Amino acid sequence: MIPLVCPSANLQGLAEELASNLRIKAIISNQPTDQPYLYLSEAGLSFFHPEARSKNKFQIDFNSGSTGWRVKRANHEKLIKKALGKSDRPLNILDCTAGMLQDTLLFLSLGHKVTALEQSKILFYLLQDALRRRDDQSIFEKLDLIHTNACSYAAQAKNFDVVYFDPMYPLTKKNALTSGKLDYISKILEIESINNDSLEDFEQLQLIPAKKIVVKRSIKAEPFSTQINYQVAGKTTRFDVYI
Repeated sequence: MIPLVCPSANLQGLAEELASNLRIKAIISNQPTDQPYLYLSEAGLSFFHPEARSKNKFQIDFNSGSTGWRVKRANHEKLIKKALGKSDRPLNILDCTAGMLQDTLLFLSLGHKVTALEQSKILFYLLQDALRRRDDQSIFEKLDLIHTNACSYAAQAKNFDVVYFDPMYPLTKKNALTSGKLDYISKILEIESINNDSLEDFEQLQLIPAKKIVVKRSIKAEPFSTQINYQVAGKTTRFDVYI
């Protein structure tokens, strides 16, 4: 497993606590290393991989960038709103694949309650750090972020209106070149030996008692099942809805 590098002696206690939670080694040093590592500084927690396309450290930020922009325009996300359907009350949504919480933040911005699951321990702690650094904390009042595998959680899942499943698209040369973040996430999953079978996951998630399951897919991807009730399609992405 990768080490946690911290250049500041002032953060040594926090670094050692975080490393203990991750069951990795904390290195208090400002010397560079040629292996993948987590990096803790006054600016927060980040991840670096020497073979990543981007030479910058990977850090999740909810205050700016594409995620911050999407949150501000949540009401313009017509496809995902249509997939969720109309409701006279806030929905209770289970996001089985938290990732960088981009879709979860849209759900929260629309007033819904979300339980977001993240299987990767590295991504989970990067998310927790990003949540801590968010300027406006009010959006997270209805968020419960849990580190767990969605299929393991399925047996205890109850009282959800919507099960939302966004399996990671297969990494191709094209999308790796256009998304440094996707490349970084792929490397995190590789380090943690996470390689789920999306179809098997879907079959398990279908067993969760909920009003509907919404699956986000590439527009050209084969559906997981022929029992789709309806689809909401855009130019590159579609949502398969099962009721």
